[in-house]
Formats: sequence, C-alpha cells, structure tokens
Amino acid sequence: MANIKQESFGKLSDGSEAKIFTLRNTKGNELKVTDYGARIVSVRFRDKSYTNKFVLKTYDDVAGYEKDDDAGVVFVDEGKDFAKIIWNAESTTEGVKFTAELGGKSAEIIYSISNDNEVSIRYNATGAADISTQLVFSADALPDSDISPYSEGAAKGKISGKNIYDIIDQPAEVLMEIGMFGYDPGCPIDYLEAGLKNAADIFSAPASIDLKVYATQNKLHVEELDGGFAIRTGGTKSADGKISGQTVYVFKNRK
Repeated sequence: MANIKQESFGKLSDGSEAKIFTLRNTKGNELKVTDYGARIVSVRFRDKSYTNKFVLKTYDDVAGYEKDDDAGVVFVDEGKDFAKIIWNAESTTEGVKFTAELGGKSAEIIYSISNDNEVSIRYNATGAADISTQLVFSADALPDSDISPYSEGAAKGKISGKNIYDIIDQPAEVLMEIGMFGYDPGCPIDYLEAGLKNAADIFSAPASIDLKVYATQNKLHVEELDGGFAIRTGGTKSADGKISGQTVYVFKNRK
C-alpha cells in the first residue's frame, strides 16, 4: 500500500475547501488526487537520471481546476457535472476512493499507485449511460511522443489530431515483477481477471520514458492538445446496467 497524505488544496469560488491526497510508492514516485471532481492532479515520475518529471497538465491549487474543464476530468454521461463538485473521499488499502451522487446517478473512482509505477484508475457508475476518465499529459515532460496503438491496422506514429482507436480484444501481456499489483498485497490487481487489455504504447525519445496503457474498454480516445495530449478511456455496461471499467498507466524508463 502506498503512503497517503491529506492536505488542503485551496478554496473554490463558492468558499468550499478542496482536499488533495498524495500517494507515494517506495521508489519516491507520487500520484496526487483531489476530491474536487475526483480528478488526478499530478503524477511525479523520476526518469533514468533521477530527475523528477511531472507528466500531467498540473495546477498549483484547486482554482486552476475549477477553470479547466479538461485536466483529469471524470465524465458521467459525457457531461462534466461530476467534475464540478466535491466528492466524498476515503483512504483504503488500495489507495483513495471517491464517491458521489448527483441527479439520480452515482459514481465511484479508486486511484492507486504501485511500487512498479502503475497508476490504476478503477471506476463504476449506476443510473448513467456511461462513465469515462481523461488525463492530459504535458508535452514538456513527454515531448515528441510516438504512439503504437493496439488497434487493427493502426500504425506507429506521432500523436496528432484527434483519433479513436478500436482496441483489439486481446488479454494484456504483462511481465509481472516484484512490486507490481499482482505481487503487492496492498494493491491486489490481476490484469487478466480484471479484463485489462493492451491499449497503447507511448514513447518519448527525448525524455526516454515509456508509457504503457491498459484498459478494459474497447476504444481509446487520443487527442493532441496545445502543450500536450489527452487520453480518454471509459467503462463498459454489464447486463445488470452497471457501468464499470479500469485503466492502468505504467511508467518505465528506457535506457
């Protein structure tokens, strides 16, 4: 289980206070999340030269996220209503769990980070048609990135424009190592049991950082933005009408 620290993250325009939670693994890498919109605030990853890289589009306090409709957003029914409220927060053995209810819909997000730099986002919703999450990555930290989607007929290339890739329905191929979720009693995640599939490999040669994306859904949304790029993944509706999904981002150094 990662160490978790809770602090104030400033106040919203209506005067309500937001909190920020820092999850740190044994390698000193960090995941920060806030109860405002259940958003990911930042991911700090040390590159091969042990330099800290903040790989996401990041603001210093909650005021920045109140104005930004893209960074770390959770969409419910394609809307951003859930991104504009304070969620209930709870530290668990997995990480930080956020829950919220709004307009007859409910949603839950669980964020985790493992000792092998796996950032897990597990989510579900009821009373809704869909739920999805979006991370905006910084071009300063991951410049000149190539993407290799696990999609039929898709070729490796630069991240450009807006693309939706059909993920091949193939179980994730993961080399399990000590410290990864499958070996960490505090964060027990089995890639195969969870239904995770290879979604994409992203590599920034200037930063020598690999980003591997695994998802349970069948489509991967990738969009070039000013100063970076966005990755969006969503859930899958089951027979009982519940929507659930999981995305795992794995950061690796390539020497």
